[in-house]
Amino acid sequence: MNTKQLRLFMLIADIKSFSKAAEHEALTQPAVTQQIIRLEREMGSVLFKRKNKRIELTKKGRLFYKFAKNMLSMMDSLERELRVIDSTDEGVLKIGSSHIPTSQMLYEKIAGFKKKYPNAYIIYELNDTENISYMVENEMLDIGFVGAIEDSNLDYKSFSGDELLLVASNSLDIPSKLNLSQLKEVPLIINQKESGVRKFLEKKLGECGISFSELNIISEIGLPESLLSVVRMGVGCAFVPSIIFDKVAAEGDLKVIEIKNFSAYRDYYMVTKKGVILSNLAQTFLDSFEFMT
Repeated sequence: MNTKQLRLFMLIADIKSFSKAAEHEALTQPAVTQQIIRLEREMGSVLFKRKNKRIELTKKGRLFYKFAKNMLSMMDSLERELRVIDSTDEGVLKIGSSHIPTSQMLYEKIAGFKKKYPNAYIIYELNDTENISYMVENEMLDIGFVGAIEDSNLDYKSFSGDELLLVASNSLDIPSKLNLSQLKEVPLIINQKESGVRKFLEKKLGECGISFSELNIISEIGLPESLLSVVRMGVGCAFVPSIIFDKVAAEGDLKVIEIKNFSAYRDYYMVTKKGVILSNLAQTFLDSFEFMT
């Protein structure tokens, strides 16, 4: 086993493709395949499997990934110290985000960063808050952007925020103002349980003495944009981030229901793993953000 094999293994695991890894490393695909076969023989374990035409790590492969990452990290640190290198324009940058309304800002940041550092290989993962946090915790991502605090082993920095608004169709017969007791009676559509919106809403309502089991929940839907589509049909109400509602408010078919003595302002967070020293590339990307204090 050598560092070239480990780096090739990590690259394939990150981009989930033997052919793209071969192209990235200027190798033939058979040469890449042979390197991995040798590595698997040396380890006595199958590290990759094919699933639905995609390459995925096996259970042993995921364990090997963690150790390989640590080994390469130590080698990289040693090389930086010995050669006094401070490069910020090349390498692999792994970013992930949940379905937060500020995703468009992240896309623009990533595009701008790629233009400035064309040699950087950027991997972007879109998933729910729970899975993005898990991937940062297990060092499958360098940086995550999420809508809720999940894990005490992670560092969180606020970089933006908005308010959850209770929204309904103008055609739905419901008062423009409700108290918390009345909220229990309205037909409510909520996000899936892994989403940051739902976790935050559940926490805020819990602080007011209301549990989800007391609500009249009629449906669960994945994304805020999908919730709005169903709300427009007059089926029920939904809590929607103000950033998203503001984009469609001018259409005039939706209304905001005020809830007395209840506010649901939330932050969005940049998340990294505690104790992990980010690569120069990752740190440079973070330096382009302004964090809230």
